[in-house]
Amino acid sequence: MGYEDRRYDEGRSSDDSGIVAKFRRYFQTRAGFFSWSLPLFTVPQRVPGLGGIRVRIHLLYILVIVGELLGAGDRGSAGYAFAAAMMGTLFLLVLLHEFGHCLACRLVGGQADDVLMWPLGGLAYCQPPMRWKPALITTLAGPGVNLSLLPVFAAALLLTGSGWSEVVFNPLRPNVAFAGYGHAWLWSAHYMNLVLLVFNMLVPMFPMDAGRVLQEVLWWRIGYKRSMVIAVNLGLGVAIALGVFGIATGQMRLISLALFGGFTCWNERRNLTMMEDQPAWAFDTDKGYGGFENDASDRPTKAARKAQQQEEKRRANERESRAKVDAILDKIQAHGVQSLSQAEKNTLKAATEKQRRGL
Repeated sequence: MGYEDRRYDEGRSSDDSGIVAKFRRYFQTRAGFFSWSLPLFTVPQRVPGLGGIRVRIHLLYILVIVGELLGAGDRGSAGYAFAAAMMGTLFLLVLLHEFGHCLACRLVGGQADDVLMWPLGGLAYCQPPMRWKPALITTLAGPGVNLSLLPVFAAALLLTGSGWSEVVFNPLRPNVAFAGYGHAWLWSAHYMNLVLLVFNMLVPMFPMDAGRVLQEVLWWRIGYKRSMVIAVNLGLGVAIALGVFGIATGQMRLISLALFGGFTCWNERRNLTMMEDQPAWAFDTDKGYGGFENDASDRPTKAARKAQQQEEKRRANERESRAKVDAILDKIQAHGVQSLSQAEKNTLKAATEKQRRGL
């Protein structure tokens, strides 16, 4: 689905013991709906770029898996096997998508240590550097995984006897005749990968990737806060439209996604009310945060940069002059005025005149 720009809070209090300690070992201490999860595995440290990432599964996802398997019971053992294969394939595709976010986030200097698998997809908890370019790279890496898998599945289908009509088709109205379970699995994997890519990149709503891409591109041009305001307001509108469409078509998953997306956008909107305005250039695209406080301009001009450099130079000269005067006064106190050279007398005279004029 996308990534959340937050981290799990896995700290535990020092007085945990007994039942509480055992409970916290399995359930995360981060309060809220997403804490209802169980650990699946941790990527071994020897895996380049992904070592140490913890993968968890939400309790509702487990219930969905059980429900899907029970629903496949009327088709016999073959139905069980195919349903299990489809759910396993979808799980793997979503997990690879989230790993793409995590890997990119780490490569650009951010932190990514947790992935949550839940009924509506996956959430990678990433913290890229607070700049638009690393954030955009982190976001695009997830769909990039699905994009890179398209030619792989296409080649596999063509090599196993499928035609181009089974490789390139309308995802809203697929019409494929399956030649056995193997062919059905391969085409279904291709179809699910395509839907993941298209849906993530066409629904501009947090936490979907399209919503983050929109915000990050706008961030580049108009600054972080203004880009977030536009993105979350658009996301709220998309969530309402998606919810209405889900109700009209009776698709519970779309309704659930709309509710979750709407809640995420609303929560982001509340957070924005506590954020100070920053000009568009406050987040330097190469050097991190480097804005000037209380500057209302949209972008620093050459004149503004030159004025700042001149001010810094003036302050440095003042510090140097004060140091020279202090040294001269110390010399007078120790050896008297007669010990001063002509240059020192001139320096002291100039400083006295400057102070008299109030400069």
